[in-house]
Amino acid sequence: MEFYVNPYDGVPVYLQIIQLVRNGVALGTLHSGDQLPTVRELAVKLAVNPNTVAKAYRDLEREGMVETVSGKGTFVRESRIGVETERLEHMIDMVVIEAHNAGLTIDDLVGRLERRKLRSTKEHDRGGSS
Repeated sequence: MEFYVNPYDGVPVYLQIIQLVRNGVALGTLHSGDQLPTVRELAVKLAVNPNTVAKAYRDLEREGMVETVSGKGTFVRESRIGVETERLEHMIDMVVIEAHNAGLTIDDLVGRLERRKLRSTKEHDRGGSS
């Protein structure tokens, strides 16, 4: 998986790293047991402070997405379907509420999700971002 960040988009870099890992798992570019770059390697590649990468990895570990094995590295953990589904359900509730407040119907929302999925799939196939 290719890691990249945009230091100018207003989102803290450590949050961008977290989202990259989450997206990688969701899109299937990162699998259970895959090793992430070391903190130092990723910091050099992204030209960021190693503490930034370490914070992202700590937060990912706290939420159960990755596991750090002393002396071996940081690895993507087994799927946590129950926990992730609960989190996703909450996010869906929030999206439905926001869509309603914006005057969108469920059909509008589903159409937007389908277009997003298609765009993400095309960008993933090209090796770009989602």
